[in-house]
Amino acid sequence: MAIRKSLLLSADMAHAVHPNYSHLHQKDHMPKIHQGVVLKINANQRYSTDSVGLAIVKSIAKKADVPLQEFIVRNDSACGSTIGPIIAAKAGMKSVDIGAPMLAMHSIRETCGVIDLTYYEKLFNVFFTQYSHLTDSLLSE
Repeated sequence: MAIRKSLLLSADMAHAVHPNYSHLHQKDHMPKIHQGVVLKINANQRYSTDSVGLAIVKSIAKKADVPLQEFIVRNDSACGSTIGPIIAAKAGMKSVDIGAPMLAMHSIRETCGVIDLTYYEKLFNVFFTQYSHLTDSLLSE
């Protein structure tokens, strides 16, 4: 019962679109700094986001007044991964990979937007304080 009611948020950072390499992104899926939390989606499960978890996080973000950006890697591009798919597969629970957008991830000069960290905080606040109530109403309908 606990696993059925649980949601794993695999929370990390996300690659924001670099102005010099915007052609490497899908037109409608370019995470930008100062534009909100990134929902990472990948059909090959390189990210753990599933449809139920996605709907729950969208509901939480709406309640928290946090903008979301959906990120889907182009089919002809390689995709990194997170620990989300491994944990979700082993635990068998709904999961979502999210991140705060940043430039130059894994370099010595990583850059992210302060407002995106505020969005992260607001999202987690609603997640930790209202998750049970929100999911009870969502999953019972």
